[in-house]
Amino acid sequence: MADIEIRAMTLAGIPQDIATGWVVKALEDLKNKGVTTITNIPWNGLNKNK
Repeated sequence: MADIEIRAMTLAGIPQDIATGWVVKALEDLKNKGVTTITNIPWNGLNKNK
């Protein structure tokens, strides 16, 4: 998923080093908040917050 996010940002004109930094920071923030797995994804049929 991280590779897809970085590629999308670089295709939008964001330099790869900046895009990579943003993705790394976002993943670190999730980890620091205690997120270990992502279970509530709207497109996987398991969205429990409808």
